[in-house]
Amino acid sequence: MTAVLVAGADKQTSTMIRRTLRAQGFSVTVVADGRCAYSDARRGNFDLVILGARMPGMDGFEVVRRLRADGQGLPAVLLTTCSPRARAGATFSTSAEALVSVAPLRADELVQTVRSLVSPRRATRPAELRYGGLRVDLASRRAHVGDYCVDLSTRECDLAATFLRHPGQVLSREYLLRQVWGHDEPESNVVDVYVRYLRRKLGAHWFTTARGVGYRLQAG
Repeated sequence: MTAVLVAGADKQTSTMIRRTLRAQGFSVTVVADGRCAYSDARRGNFDLVILGARMPGMDGFEVVRRLRADGQGLPAVLLTTCSPRARAGATFSTSAEALVSVAPLRADELVQTVRSLVSPRRATRPAELRYGGLRVDLASRRAHVGDYCVDLSTRECDLAATFLRHPGQVLSREYLLRQVWGHDEPESNVVDVYVRYLRRKLGAHWFTTARGVGYRLQAG
């Protein structure tokens, strides 16, 4: 499954991007700002990053510049309010592969752009995530722990992939709800239910509870 990282868009735009790309079979992770995007993109678990051109702290242009300086060839799309003519010229002056307008954001243009950029990369990038002795094949939705192999449901696979993209980090229930289910309703216990499913299938020791906050993936 193609993994896309999104940062710097307003909540409405982020929601539209997530829903649009997920409907086309992409895995989408949304983070708050450029610093988070830079940190997560460096881990190498994404196929493409979509960035707001203007973000406080570290804008999209700076994120791309730093990734290129690090030797990261991760395709980057910048969200902008520029006109088509201005975008055509601006693309050449940045290290990003494409600029997409958010005034307004067209779903068909976004999907076409993403597909055109990730197709060559997916031909050489394995569709799996690893941490410690845990490996998840995103294409077949199968998890491997040593010689043990188990099938995962779509939601289980998405949840496991989210943990694997942030190993060792405490992920709040609200964050997991947004990434996997597309909402952050605090009264929902669906995250706890699916973490329990993963513990049963993969081993309880992989997923530790941060009381009152959420969960963390730790090496088994």
